[in-house]
Amino acid sequence: MGIRLNNVEIELILGQGCCIECAAKREYNRRMAHIMTSDVTTEPDDETKMELLLDFLETADFAALRASDESLAGMRDSRCLLRMSDDGKPHVTVIER
Repeated sequence: MGIRLNNVEIELILGQGCCIECAAKREYNRRMAHIMTSDVTTEPDDETKMELLLDFLETADFAALRASDESLAGMRDSRCLLRMSDDGKPHVTVIER
């Protein structure tokens, strides 16, 4: 796979009604559109970032995440960091509120 997923981080912007699920989908779609329309060769970690986002979107319990923190629910403007935890699962951390 080249770059390991646990070395990859993705910043997600939440708020104004955009919850963690919305932000992850938006980032996935933004990256996919860029890959599909760009004439430039993708960066080495683009594929691993897409893998991380897809894994997060397929496995996360978004209802529980939204219920756990009003930032993750999109009720507050915030920035989050998505990365792979040591146990091999996607993990999100609020880094700025």
